[in-house]
Parts: sequence; structure tokens; C-alpha cells
Amino acid sequence: MKQIIISITFISMCFGGDKIADLFKDQLQQLPKEIQQQFSKKAYSWKNIPGKPSNRSMMDPTELLGEWEHEDEDATVWMTVGTDQSIMNFMQLYGMEPAEGSIGISGSAVDSMDYMMLTSFYGYTILIISNNPINFGYDYYYEEVDIELPFYAMTFASYGTYSFAEFIGAEIVNGDTVFYDFENEDVGSSLSIDTTLFRVDITALEFSNDPGDTIITLNGTLVLGTIDLTANTPFETPIFAQDFGPDPGEDESMYFQFYGDGTGFEIYSGFDDYYGYEWTDTSEFEWSATDDSLTLIFSDYDDYYGYEYSDTISLAYEIANDTLSFEAEFDFCEMMGDDYYYYYDTLDCFGMLEEQFGMTDIQDVTLDFWMEMSYVGPLAIGGEIALQPDQFKLHQAYPNPFNPTTTLQYEMGSAGPVSIDVFDVNGRKVRSLFTGIQTPGQHEVRWDAKNDNGRSMSSGVYLFKVNVNGKTHTAKTLLLK
Repeated sequence: MKQIIISITFISMCFGGDKIADLFKDQLQQLPKEIQQQFSKKAYSWKNIPGKPSNRSMMDPTELLGEWEHEDEDATVWMTVGTDQSIMNFMQLYGMEPAEGSIGISGSAVDSMDYMMLTSFYGYTILIISNNPINFGYDYYYEEVDIELPFYAMTFASYGTYSFAEFIGAEIVNGDTVFYDFENEDVGSSLSIDTTLFRVDITALEFSNDPGDTIITLNGTLVLGTIDLTANTPFETPIFAQDFGPDPGEDESMYFQFYGDGTGFEIYSGFDDYYGYEWTDTSEFEWSATDDSLTLIFSDYDDYYGYEYSDTISLAYEIANDTLSFEAEFDFCEMMGDDYYYYYDTLDCFGMLEEQFGMTDIQDVTLDFWMEMSYVGPLAIGGEIALQPDQFKLHQAYPNPFNPTTTLQYEMGSAGPVSIDVFDVNGRKVRSLFTGIQTPGQHEVRWDAKNDNGRSMSSGVYLFKVNVNGKTHTAKTLLLK
């Protein structure tokens, strides 16, 4: 059975995982550029989805006005096939449930591992086995995962004649935590992988420290089980479940702002551990609502083709006790567009999924979506000047991150001199965007990621410094190329 997993994350196993991370990143850089881009795809934005709202009780659209904070969301993908059949177990394939069999651990540590994630693509083979469930996401930038001690994992990677294996783990011994981080670059015949049957056999595979006084030996077999599908009966595919809201584990948040003039903002915020700064990503939308349905229209700019476009989504909504609930049913293949089957010239969405998961005769793929938000407070009616004289309000730039243009919005309570400049993180002035007198009201300025000489700037963090009536206000933005 041919298996190509495009959107898979190579997991950081906490202890010693940096070496594996570096290895995988080096390997990824050797792949064709198009495949690297597939690995780095982020979760699909739900604002790109054509929704099919379900029926809800009658609402007053004016109750939407104000600011709402994301609380929870859920998304489930359902597939339907036209014939009875057996396929590989989805949950076991992604290391979310134990596979059949086990890999025994003996020597300095004694335990067993029965979770497995195995993939093979373009000559690469990647194997992860553990005694903990193997989490995964949408990019190859590593995130810490929740584990239970004792924790053990073996990671194996091969390409051509090159192979590399690492055993990592942690356990409590006499009240102290003992860590393991052993490498083996010559597994030889001790490890056998069948990527057709998804079977792994290990015989006397040893890992040890340099002195040789700590030795771990692995033995055993793991193989994926199967699940039976019934014709014309939808079945849940949890591997496709999307998180459309912020990640609470990353201290992220999301707000919706609905203004009375039919405009609004979707505002994500969080902290970027890689660059070490707080970020905000703001998207502007237009909205309209009936007594049971909400329509959002997001406008954006296509950098490649150089034109503006809009994405529309329709959701059923309900408001009760300061809680706003959204609900909709989406066509999964329409939601994904070409992203998941761009490299399968002869296959449509159903054909790609059939080849990827070894099933046949797919009839329907549907995603059920639900989100809940809590009321924060009222907002000024769009178009009105809510600021008092001499007050100033600076919004975050959007989009953020951006490439190649971003827009900075601000509001003035009274007329006055304004200067807007862009600086890099080293304090060097990059671009002068505006200098002059401006009237009360809402204003915006756009930056095309170029300096005063017209040269394009490199990726990185930049600062907007807005001086109004002698006071300086700052907003950060991230340019990604």
C-alpha cells in the first residue's frame, strides 16, 4: 500500500530532541522546494471555508455588536465510502493509539513501547516509537509535548545508505530523574521496516553511553492494525481534526470585534518563542447577519498574482448568557482547495485521499465545525470618533506576519502633526512613511517592506514608530519571506 504523508510533524521528544530536530531539518532542506513548503504549511484558516450553516433558534443580529473572546472550538471530519472495506487504523498510524505488538526495553531500563509513527517519502524513511502517545501538528518547528514518566522513545531516520537512530527517555529512580540520550548510526540488521505492511521488527538493537556502563537493548515487533468501514456510513477521521482557534498552551488568544457599520476585526495574539516578542495578527472583515445566520467576508491581497480577493464564510450562530456559538458544516475537499493534492496531477481530492489512506470509493468528506466565544464588552460604532480631543489610538499592523505589504491603522481625537517611520530591531531607521498634519478620525498607512532607497528588506521584526503631538507610539510587525 503506497503511503505518502505530506503534512506530518517530526516530534521533539523533549530530552535530547534537539539533535533529532536538527537532523530532520537538514534532511528537509535537501527535499524539493515544493515539498518543503508542504511540510511548513500551517493549519488552514477557517475564514477560507465556504460554510453550510445549520438551523438555530432566532437571534437579534444587534446582539453581535461588541468584542468577543475565543473560549473553545471543535472540528471533526467525517468520511463516507460506497463499499465495505478494511483499511489501516488511523489512530495507530499517527501514534495516537497503541499499535499491535510491542518493543521491549531491557538493560539499564526495563519497559516496553507500543506507539508508532512511520512514514516513507521520496527515499526517506522516518520512524518514531514510544511508550507515550506521539503528538503531531502542522509544521516542523518543534514544540514541547505533554509526556508521562517513565518516558522512552526511539527515533530512526534513513535516506539511501545513511541511517541514524537515537534512544531518549526519562524515568524516576529512587526519587531522582534519570535521563537517557544514546545514538546509534549503525543499526544494521537489528532493525527491519516494512513500509507496505507498516511493520517494524527489532532484534537486539543496542544503545549505550560512551563508557559503556549504561546499555539499552530493544527487541520486539510493532504492526498497524486495521479498521472496518461500512458502506454509506460516515466514520470519524480524527487525524484531520483542525484547531481553528488559538493554542492555549502557547498563551495565544483570539478576539472578534463586530462594529455597527458592518465592519469588524479578527485579532490573534501571542508570544513568539523563536523571535522572543509578543505578536498580534489582525484581519479585517465585513459582516452581515440574519436572525440565524452570520456571513463574514475577509479581504486579502494575493502577493503572487498581485490582486485583491475576498473569502466568504457563512455560519449559524446563537447567543445565550453572553456566550456566542458558531456552527457550520463544510465540504472538506472544497475547504482544502488544491493544497492537499497539488502534486497529484492525475488525482482529485477523493483520489488523493484514497491513495493516501488505502481506501477506495470515497463518496463524501465533511467537516463539522463549532466555536464558542464569550462577551468582553461594547465597541464604538464603526465610523464614529470615540476618542476625546488630544487622544490617540494605534492599532496593530495587519496582516502580521506579512509579505510583502502590511497596513497600520490609527485614530486621532484632534488634528495635529504626525510622523510615521519604520525601524529595524537594531534601532536603524529603514523608511519614512508619512510626515504632515492630519485631521481627527481614522487613518492608515501601508508599508511595502522596502527602505527609503526602494530596496526590499529581509525577513525579521520591524517597528513602526508613530509620533503624534510630541508623543511616540510603537507597533511591531514581522516580515516573513
